[in-house]
Amino acid sequence: MKKKLFYELNVIISLFILFKKSKLITMNWIFYFIWVIAFILGVIVAYFVPESTLPINAKFIFVGFWGAALGAVLVTILSKKETNLSDPFNFPKPETELIPIVPRVEEAPPVIESPIQQKKTVNTVIDSLIFPTEAWNHFCRKVLKNRPFYEAIDSLASCLPQMFQNASGILYMYSGEQTELHKIIRFGKNVIGDDVITPAECASFHIGDIVVTDFSNELLSPGCTHLHHRPKGFSFCAPLEAAEEHFGILTLQVDEIPQGETPEFWKVKLSVVTATLGLYVANQNLNLKFQEHSIRDTLTGVFNRRYMEESLQREVASANRHRTPIGVIMIYPDQVKSILEARGRHAVEQLLWELGQRIPKYIRTEDIPCRYEGETFCIILPGADLYISQDRAEKIRREIEGLEISYGNILLSTTLSIGIATMPQNANTAQGLIGDSLTALHTAIKDGKNRVVVAPMEYR
Repeated sequence: MKKKLFYELNVIISLFILFKKSKLITMNWIFYFIWVIAFILGVIVAYFVPESTLPINAKFIFVGFWGAALGAVLVTILSKKETNLSDPFNFPKPETELIPIVPRVEEAPPVIESPIQQKKTVNTVIDSLIFPTEAWNHFCRKVLKNRPFYEAIDSLASCLPQMFQNASGILYMYSGEQTELHKIIRFGKNVIGDDVITPAECASFHIGDIVVTDFSNELLSPGCTHLHHRPKGFSFCAPLEAAEEHFGILTLQVDEIPQGETPEFWKVKLSVVTATLGLYVANQNLNLKFQEHSIRDTLTGVFNRRYMEESLQREVASANRHRTPIGVIMIYPDQVKSILEARGRHAVEQLLWELGQRIPKYIRTEDIPCRYEGETFCIILPGADLYISQDRAEKIRREIEGLEISYGNILLSTTLSIGIATMPQNANTAQGLIGDSLTALHTAIKDGKNRVVVAPMEYR
């Protein structure tokens, strides 16, 4: 009985000590309640453990140590910063920011510009309006889409007179040899140079930068001698360069710079034109070099014309040696012109690409599908007589006639006009087979399209 009484007294004293310790500091009742429950749980565990397992003295020692440990933990937690005591879950409080009150400033009186300042402002506006953005964007689209050279040059020819108002100009480029520069385009009302010049006649070729000549300055010796036709006003010569190659010269002459513009602004515009055109020409040259070393057409994926001509020469020689036949099929999509007018060039290219993917599926493995030129395809059929060639052509025509090609939210379709020539019925040479198959193709188009026409046999 005394032991139980001592045991309960010890529990009460321990709880009282914990309560007093927690009162010494700003108390947080949530933490205190949690730790009291933990202490009581420890006492209950000690109480229900049999004395045979844990003697009563050991229980007293356990409860004492348990209470001391919990008290130390509770005091440590409650001794932290006051910000933590008010928030039992230790959520960070938002920081406040002192926003100073800015005194009200009286509105400044309007600034009256002088006539010179007003003129500068007007000039700035004029500069921003004089650049022909629509024409320039049209030229840039041709460049970015890597359109053929003549398309890009035609677009540039319409853009330059708008970009350099009242000016006359010539674009010179090399033709074959690097010793002469030939006129590519000319614009403006005045003749400022010859159709053919040498690089040495232009100072921009030597210094590799834009040369501006003010002919009103008598002390200035003009370095561009090819501008002898109209040495008046200002002239601008810019080299056409890219990838460490020199392609030509763009030269301009104007009697008087338009109001609102300056020679420096013209120089900037000219540098933009020549840099863009130079990169385009360099890219075109790379494409030509790639095609010279490639056997595939870049758009359709079938063999290109160079490979077709080499293959046909090889197959004709083999056929003459072994006395075997050859078939040549020429194919032209009938709806190219209408699609071009209604949907544009990109839709035509989509059509040609689809034909390049489909045609090889309708021929034999040994047959050679090629892109002859433009929208015309050619198929070489080694060992194929007239019957086999005509059967293949009809199969291709039927399959493509029922084909619908997705292009955006519309469908493209076309029929095919096809011409056939065979060896030895029509010709015994590669050139003769090509000529006869093209003649048959033109006949198919003339007779109403969507048909296969065989070249008439030659009687020997």
